[in-house]
Amino acid sequence: MKSKLFLAVSIMMLSLQTVHAQGHIKRAFNALITDTSTKVESTHKLNKNPETGTKTGQLDVYEFTIPASHHNFIDDIIQAFEQDKEKAYSMSSTSAKNKSYNYTSLAVGGEENGYPIGSIKNSRYIYALFLDPDDKSKTHRYAYAMEWCEGGKEITGKLIVTYATTQEYRRSRQARAIRVNGREITVDGNSFSFGSGFPFDGSSVFDSDSLFFHRQKSSESWLSEFNTYKNLFLKNPDGTAASHYATSIYKLCKNAKSLEDVEKNMVATEIHKLRNKTKDDFIQQLFDMSIERLK
Repeated sequence: MKSKLFLAVSIMMLSLQTVHAQGHIKRAFNALITDTSTKVESTHKLNKNPETGTKTGQLDVYEFTIPASHHNFIDDIIQAFEQDKEKAYSMSSTSAKNKSYNYTSLAVGGEENGYPIGSIKNSRYIYALFLDPDDKSKTHRYAYAMEWCEGGKEITGKLIVTYATTQEYRRSRQARAIRVNGREITVDGNSFSFGSGFPFDGSSVFDSDSLFFHRQKSSESWLSEFNTYKNLFLKNPDGTAASHYATSIYKLCKNAKSLEDVEKNMVATEIHKLRNKTKDDFIQQLFDMSIERLK
């Protein structure tokens, strides 16, 4: 019971202004999480500016399982989104019925990749975006989402909260680079700076709240990043973050031009091993497509 009280407190630990903005949604989330019939596991991440201590990103995920007879919790959350929609600047919902997946992503501040929703086969999801009322620049937002799948005896799903800058702000800050006399110039808005890092090319992979970019990496950098995601995935292949790491690996494999053939073969072998560690259809398909991209 103590753990459920902790989960409830973690959802409500935002400012009173924010509670007012998404009050119905947060109360409905809290009711599901703290009910005695709910099985719940949580994952939390918080990113801050190291100099100012200001929050730049947040990810809270609550994986839940409830009896099918408790469908009223799902109905209440959907109704809560409807009640709070006038305060949201964006809201979306979909049903993946008769489809394998209907995939999108929610940005998490301080992270290159967003958090995927729609990754559960035959699931439905709903999400809404709200400006952070404490941010006078109006460049940060909270996202609230629910993804769920109904079975014969149980309903499984996730409640998700993320914090990041708005997509409009991120688009305005996209960095582009050109070379002048062999020197790399990064163009960021109206300013210029010289640097040695690889630039973003501004091409979006998913049309969603989260922006993803292709960038060219050295083979050493590519392999190091792949190994990091591989090890994170292996820590908990069935956990909440597994699809996030699998998606990151797929993204890498879509941009593997810097790898030599022998390196690609080595990576493909490792991905085969990762595929054998999971029974999730979506993740297995991601790994299959990753290998195809390496060919």
